[in-house]
Amino acid sequence: MEIIADVEGASDEIKRCISRFGHSPEHNYAYLLANGKQWGKPLFLESEGGYGVFIAHNEASGEAFMLSEALAPREKQVELLHEALDTCFSKLGITKLVVDQSEALRAATLKSLRNGSYRALRPSYPLYWPVFDMERWDGDTMSGEGWKKLRNIKNRFYKEHSVEVVDTKLIDREALKKIVSDWIARRRLLSLGASRENSNFIYYKTYINILDLEFEGMKLAKTLVVDGRPCTITAGWETPNSNKGYYSGVGICDYSFEGLGEIANLEDLWSLKKKGYRLVEFGGSTLPLLRFKLKFRPHFAYMTHTYGIVRKN
Repeated sequence: MEIIADVEGASDEIKRCISRFGHSPEHNYAYLLANGKQWGKPLFLESEGGYGVFIAHNEASGEAFMLSEALAPREKQVELLHEALDTCFSKLGITKLVVDQSEALRAATLKSLRNGSYRALRPSYPLYWPVFDMERWDGDTMSGEGWKKLRNIKNRFYKEHSVEVVDTKLIDREALKKIVSDWIARRRLLSLGASRENSNFIYYKTYINILDLEFEGMKLAKTLVVDGRPCTITAGWETPNSNKGYYSGVGICDYSFEGLGEIANLEDLWSLKKKGYRLVEFGGSTLPLLRFKLKFRPHFAYMTHTYGIVRKN
């Protein structure tokens, strides 16, 4: 595979690859770039067939991180993974490639590794991805006993506060970075940043990178201004080559008001339902975060596993 080091210079080429072969919620150029910068140096591996793999190379640790699935048809995923392994180990000199895979893809990968040069390490933790079927989701009406707690939170919040939903791009950049810094401080205070296993806290650099990229590639980016104060950031994009699929990939708040997190997520879902999206994903979640997201009554969730692949001794 060819290693493209200047991913920003090759952005048009990479975006064309995403447009043709993207299928995962995280297949978004700006998000992959922002996330790649979080973990190391973003690189794009391009195969002879025109498929691609987005990775982050951390030279200090000797590891590389495969960001989402390969940009290739599903039946080509294992083949592209092996090409990426050979490229990363031989050309970059890495000691481990970290992947995050669905249960089905992981099973296929493990089978393919049995008689080869690589072996899989034990998964470090699972992620749970809640999915909302917006044609069936009734959080816009919130009728019935199942919505009682959130309905009370909503009614109290809008009674006690003035709430305005604003395009995030119109908010001052320093005000947005303050939202992120306040979110970081609050999660540290609550001891929610110890590990990825327990929190999404360690992704804060990705959020800063998204701000610096001025929400490039985001379909929707909204901020709640409560009592005149910007205090949330939600952003997402359409899942490529899907039937009205949408990934709400960014969701943070500064905890300045009780119930703010619930209202930010409800406003996001209400907007997405109005816009006619069919399946909405709310991002890979560890168990504590999943418990919070279950408040909004997703229809199902699937699981992915994060693990490393190394050379056999």
